[in-house]
Amino acid sequence: MIANGEANTGAGSTIAPGRNQRSQKPLVQTLKSLPSRIRLVHVVVAIGVASVFIAYVSVAPPTDLPNWPLYRLNSRVWQTFEHWGQHVKPHHVRIITMALQHIESRALYILSYFEIPDIINKAGEPLSCHEIKSRVDKKFGSEPVNLPFLCRVLHAAAHFDLLREAGEDKYSLTPLSEYLVSSHPRSLKEFVKLYSGDEALIVSTALSRSMFSGLSGFKETFREELAEYLPKDEQLREIFSLGLTDFSRLHAPAIIADYPSFSSCHHICDIGGGVGSFIYDLLNYYSFDIKGTNFDLPHVIDTGRSFMAKRGASNKIALVPGNFTEKLPKFGCDCYIMKDILQNWSDEDAALILRNLHSVMDSGHRLLLIETIMHIGSYSEERLKSLLDLTMMSFHPSHSRLRTEEELFFLLQQSGYSDPQTYPTRASYSIIETFPIPS
Repeated sequence: MIANGEANTGAGSTIAPGRNQRSQKPLVQTLKSLPSRIRLVHVVVAIGVASVFIAYVSVAPPTDLPNWPLYRLNSRVWQTFEHWGQHVKPHHVRIITMALQHIESRALYILSYFEIPDIINKAGEPLSCHEIKSRVDKKFGSEPVNLPFLCRVLHAAAHFDLLREAGEDKYSLTPLSEYLVSSHPRSLKEFVKLYSGDEALIVSTALSRSMFSGLSGFKETFREELAEYLPKDEQLREIFSLGLTDFSRLHAPAIIADYPSFSSCHHICDIGGGVGSFIYDLLNYYSFDIKGTNFDLPHVIDTGRSFMAKRGASNKIALVPGNFTEKLPKFGCDCYIMKDILQNWSDEDAALILRNLHSVMDSGHRLLLIETIMHIGSYSEERLKSLLDLTMMSFHPSHSRLRTEEELFFLLQQSGYSDPQTYPTRASYSIIETFPIPS
């Protein structure tokens, strides 16, 4: 008797499986036959691939950032893969790679300094080493680059994922090197020239002496702290200004999108805002419906005037010179920002700066500390923060450091502020909102 296409052969009988049985869930059967560890790896990999795909196709306009749940999922998956990848790699290979990473950084700098990504991007097609050399020589003019050395650097850059070898002796851009193109909306070209450049290399090599002296690498090298030296060196000052502007522009969309109350501000003051890159991006996001003031040292404000003029914002943002370690003027703002400020100062000086600002704030005004906070991120984020912290050891006075949330809260409470609340962002920054306690 045949029922539902199957032979009823009675108990204990065996038959060759029919077509339907052979095709029944082969993937499930295959997975069940695998050891449990391998099945787990397959599941994790599948989740990882899916999360990466979703995070890149699902964004929250107009910030071009992954939605928060996707951002968190993607961050955790990448953290897991990166952590596993480090442990899978042989230990001796990890040590050798770490020892030579400064060479990779120099290759990155050479590409940026000689504007090779810009040259390839402008050509609109892959270029050979000879073609790149001729364009570099024409652009720089003073001394021709060495062809064999240039070709070796380009070949190495291709293995660092900074270039793609397209055919015989031809090079094109990769997604990484697109961030080194000047016209890229999130270009990091100037940031690379700052932190992978000659000055940064010299300063970082002084860290071994800093371990004994307790001085910054910069002071060990130049016999002055960075803040004292910059006003005297126009070229280095420009490198710093452009490099930090790149870094600010990269993170600005996440900071602006992830703090919910910027729109309730009527007049925002950026205290120590550099040339004004962040407050420009912030007010531009709100179509300049909010008034803005940028406050910094006189020589920084002078550079800021040029920055604002190039963007047609000279009449939209007030530029006020001064020093926040001294008595501050009445700004008339209801919202104050300090971004990357307290990390450069000792606890005593940071408290002084906070009290100086407190003296010009009224009840109901708010202060937003935008800081990179230690010990609250993923494995990958904490690794980046550690690199930034060691960079501060190189460039800034010995008391400069990234702080924990508890340390920042304590500073605020000691300086007359209350109700601190931390807002995470889809960047390496967090925002601490706080209010002055009436005197």
